[in-house]
Amino acid sequence: MIISGFHSIESVLIKRPELIQKLFLVSSENKRSLKILHLANNSGVSYETVDPKEIGSIAGNSKHQGFVAHISSISFLSEKDILPRLSKNKNSKVLILDSVQDPRNLGACLRSALAFDFDAVITNKDGSSPVNEHVFKTSVGAILSLNIFYVANLSRSIAILKEIGFWVLGFDGKGDTSIYSESFPSKTAVVLGSEGGGIRKLVKKNCDQLIKIPISKDVESLNISVATGIVLYEVQRQDAGVK
Repeated sequence: MIISGFHSIESVLIKRPELIQKLFLVSSENKRSLKILHLANNSGVSYETVDPKEIGSIAGNSKHQGFVAHISSISFLSEKDILPRLSKNKNSKVLILDSVQDPRNLGACLRSALAFDFDAVITNKDGSSPVNEHVFKTSVGAILSLNIFYVANLSRSIAILKEIGFWVLGFDGKGDTSIYSESFPSKTAVVLGSEGGGIRKLVKKNCDQLIKIPISKDVESLNISVATGIVLYEVQRQDAGVK
């Protein structure tokens, strides 16, 4: 995979430098270039300085800011990892994303999950955006810090979460109660659906409860990444005891 841009490259160099196969950058004495060079040298990452035209060719249509890297594929967790990874903590928060297809929306949701201290993100292999440079860039490297599970069957994964004590809340415009009237238990999993269709029928059926985000009647729905940010903030606010 090719990633580009200062923040994306910086995050890999700090968190997972071993993923970088080759780093390309435009020769410059600005602070960002010097920082990337410092991180690359400290971690033993191979790099090459190239002219702006060449790096543009490597990056394609990406806004590279003078930094591009080839990285190895990132491996993710699977359904079999849910039990050993998530059963031990008495206080845990999980985000479940059902068929989020836009890579930038997926990246933004991952970034919110990391920002609000969620322990894991579970999403379905089929019907969801693959992890590409757009997901990586929008998440600003959150992919490297989260437990991310790509599973074949979301309903089965929800059943596993229930077995280990999670209360599973689906967010739907026709939900029974408002998010602001709910008290989230110590082990909470929240489910949000795709940009167009929301949570699929069978996944919705397997949720313990359906709740909604109250919005103006003049607006039909919220963007999935915006809705995710609101939900995760509210769960974190309660968890932190903030009034």
